[in-house]
Amino acid sequence: MKWRHEFLIVTGTLLAALCQSSAQSPAPSEPPAEVTLVRPSRGSITRSVNLPAELKAYQQATLCAKVAGYLKTINVDKGDSVKAGALIAEIEVPELTADLAKSKAELSVAELDFKRLSESQTKAPDLVVPLTVDNAEAKVEVAKANLERTETLLSFAKITAPFAGTITRRMVDPGAFIPAATSGNAQGAAIVTIADFTKIRVQTAVPEAEAPLIKVGQPAKIAIESLPEKKIEGKITRFSYALDEATKTMLAEIELDNPKLELRPGMYAMARVGVEQKQDVLLLPNDAVLTEKSGSSVFQVIDGKTKKTKVQTGFNDGTKTEIVSGLQPDQPVVIIGKKTFVDAQPVKVVETK
Repeated sequence: MKWRHEFLIVTGTLLAALCQSSAQSPAPSEPPAEVTLVRPSRGSITRSVNLPAELKAYQQATLCAKVAGYLKTINVDKGDSVKAGALIAEIEVPELTADLAKSKAELSVAELDFKRLSESQTKAPDLVVPLTVDNAEAKVEVAKANLERTETLLSFAKITAPFAGTITRRMVDPGAFIPAATSGNAQGAAIVTIADFTKIRVQTAVPEAEAPLIKVGQPAKIAIESLPEKKIEGKITRFSYALDEATKTMLAEIELDNPKLELRPGMYAMARVGVEQKQDVLLLPNDAVLTEKSGSSVFQVIDGKTKKTKVQTGFNDGTKTEIVSGLQPDQPVVIIGKKTFVDAQPVKVVETK
């Protein structure tokens, strides 16, 4: 057992010596991080707001029947393109057809009576009272008015396109009974819906805080989720001025040309609207500005080490940040990017932009 005791003593002595040697050897130092510097520039910057938006047709109408009857023919279906004035559908109204014949006959009789009385008064003025001739003339005018009314009602039996567009909905088929459109029954009298979206209205609700800053002509960028590759730029075309009482938002529209019909009514989008612009201000790339809860900072390089400097920022357009104070135009700073820096960290400058 004595040899075991001596072995343990020797082993412990060797381990202690190794630990002491390891503690005394210095840790290898890391090389200075390589950094790129960028100089502040002067230019203009725009503050923008991102707002949810929806695409609407430039004009849209649901065509209804003015007179009741059975649908005789319908010449279009969903997706068809039509020109302004094109015949969409025709309603069969036998009662009005009969009224038309009756009105024509009544007009012929009234004109004949008026002609006979006029001729009689000319030949024998003492035998025909002028009042009789006047009454006959009035009956002619009444008959004409009745005929015009019947013809007008019959014209409503033909449904035509009020503008060029695309049929987006078709509600009925031939043979269906179509009631006359009234204030309480317009939906039941609907035949088709036509929309013109060769131009598109991008509608967005502007919050109350930003509403006073909205002006016609302000730039806007439209991003559509279903068309991620499409970059769309436009301008504020019109806005409502008044705010919605319920939501306290103001409707603004951006009008876009859509010749290929790629933009479809009903699509959702995001509108980035520039609401304020500043000229000749100090700018830095966003990658050069560190934003924390305590504020914004930049890193300068002095004697081979970083120096964290507090700055006051202004507008941010997604690419550049306005530097209001804390930095001079001739002071380059570190492009941080995804790296992490601390104050007084050794660095090596490899490039200056």
